[in-house]
Amino acid sequence: MQSSIADGVPSTEEQEKWLADALALVQHHAFYMHRALDNNNLRDALKFSAQMLAELRTSKLSPQKYYELYMKTFDELRMLEVFFREETKRGCTNAYLYELVQHAGNILPRLYLLCTVGSVYIKSKDAPAKEVLKDLVEMCRGIQHPIRGLFLRSYLSQISKDKLPDAASEFEGEGGTVVDAVEFVIQNFTEMNKLWVRMQHQAVL
Repeated sequence: MQSSIADGVPSTEEQEKWLADALALVQHHAFYMHRALDNNNLRDALKFSAQMLAELRTSKLSPQKYYELYMKTFDELRMLEVFFREETKRGCTNAYLYELVQHAGNILPRLYLLCTVGSVYIKSKDAPAKEVLKDLVEMCRGIQHPIRGLFLRSYLSQISKDKLPDAASEFEGEGGTVVDAVEFVIQNFTEMNKLWVRMQHQAVL
C-alpha cells in the first residue's frame, strides 16, 4: 500500500527541530573555530570550519530553512576570510592555502573553503582572477544536489562579485578581460539555472 503524499512531507515542527539542531552544531563548531582563529592555529581553524560547513550537507531542510542555516555559516565564513588574509601577511602563501583547503574531507565543505580562499587569492593578485574564477566555477560542478548546489553557487557569486576582471576593474589586464568576467557570470548562472530546474522537477520547492 502506498503512503499518502502527506506522509512524506515533514511537518513544520520537524523542520524547526532539524534546523535548531543544525544551528546548534554550527554554533558549537564555530566556537572552536573562533578559538583557533584567536590562536592563529590554521590547522584547527580548517578542521573546525570544515565540521561547521558539513552541516550544510543536510537534505532534510526546505529551501527556506536551509537559507537560515546557510546565512549562519555565511557570517562565520566572513571571519574565516579575514583570517586567511592575515595568514598571508604572516608569511603563508595564497597558493599554499588554496592547495591546503582541498584536503578537507568532504566535497561540500571543501568547496566552500576553496571559494573563501579563492576570494583572498584573487584579491592578492598573486594569480590572475580569470584563472581562479574558472577553477572555482568548474569545481563547483561537484555538487549536483539542487539546494546545496544553488546555495554554493550563490556563495561563489557573493565572494566574486567585486573581483571580476570587468572594465575599469583593478583586476582587468593581467587578471583577465571583460570577456572573461562575462563568461564566468554566464557559466555560473547557467549552472544555477540547471539546478533550479532540477529542484522544481523534484518538487523540492
